[in-house]
Amino acid sequence: MNVYSNRSNMNILLAVDESSASQIAIEEVAGRPWPEATTVEVLTVVEAGQVSNGVNDAAVALLRGAGLRALGKVAAGDAKAVIAARAEAMRPDLIVVGSHRPSALTDLFVGNVAVHTLRHAGCSVAIVRARLDDGLIPRKILLAVDGSAYAEAAARAIAERPWPARSEVRVLSVVEVVLPAMHALFDPPFVQSDEVQRLRVEAVARAQRAVSDAVAILAPSGLAVSETISVLLDGTKEVILQEARDWGADWLFVGSHGRQGAERLLMGSVSEAIAMQANCSVEVVRARVG
Repeated sequence: MNVYSNRSNMNILLAVDESSASQIAIEEVAGRPWPEATTVEVLTVVEAGQVSNGVNDAAVALLRGAGLRALGKVAAGDAKAVIAARAEAMRPDLIVVGSHRPSALTDLFVGNVAVHTLRHAGCSVAIVRARLDDGLIPRKILLAVDGSAYAEAAARAIAERPWPARSEVRVLSVVEVVLPAMHALFDPPFVQSDEVQRLRVEAVARAQRAVSDAVAILAPSGLAVSETISVLLDGTKEVILQEARDWGADWLFVGSHGRQGAERLLMGSVSEAIAMQANCSVEVVRARVG
């Protein structure tokens, strides 16, 4: 099987329920050409006293049929708390959850399992929203970078993940010019002072370095890589989401600073906002804590 992967194994926690979103996540994991030694633990959470409806067994059977080493686990309790506790005990490389496509109410309802897992997990989290009919169809993967170590971690994650042959990565960096406070207050937006021009040149150079660094990390993977730099005309989040829509990305990868729980500002993370609002699947890459 011709695939791209620089990992010999993956340890994956797949959280599922009876929803259609979970079924898409199950099929996405089953369809990906994971390394031979990969283990997937399928976790289903039921209410206290409830009997499992068989979704866990069905998921395990599907994954085993795809050649994966799959284990099933059913636990009772609050889904958010149980998934967080299991992730802490298991320490997976990746947590996979399904989520419906975002709606106008997404920003208001932040208590769902996918968002809670994203906020509190100590590892990378993949939120699956879209699935191609054939797991071996080439994927279009958009990587947003800003030159940080977190963005480089996202690039390494793409290089390590298994992808069907002829999959391609587009590396995007957004040029954001931050004006000094006094300049922003008194200069009309159409005035191009020497200071503004200097800041713009520096921002473009940072974006170019960020893209070049990511391309160098991706080079050994064998994936086809293209580059794009966008001068900020809107918020960074909006530019990234629009690029994903315009290009027809199947996956969007972003890095996270790794803050968890109380250390995070509510809704303050660009990566979290992207994960909540993107129309495609998203992986937020976070180095394992501890």
